[in-house]
Amino acid sequence: MLNAMKRIAFVCMLLVIGACATKAPVQEMSEARSAIAAAKSIVSDDGAASKSLMSAEQALEEAAKAIENERFERARRLALDAKRKAQLAVQQKKSEK
Repeated sequence: MLNAMKRIAFVCMLLVIGACATKAPVQEMSEARSAIAAAKSIVSDDGAASKSLMSAEQALEEAAKAIENERFERARRLALDAKRKAQLAVQQKKSEK
């Protein structure tokens, strides 16, 4: 009886962990959009910073598509990548000065 209860508890724990991992990455998407908006406000249309910004926008678009296809882990990775690339664009623009 005790082993059966342990198994049930283990399965429930796995279901809870799985449910947490399959949520849409709303926070990550929001942070990526904010980072891209900040980069757009200072990055011009040329140079390395512009290329990083375009790459960030592409990653964000791919993340949105991944969400539509319910591939939430992929979307999360892409959103984080978009945020990093947008931050890189800002750093590159600041180092140009």
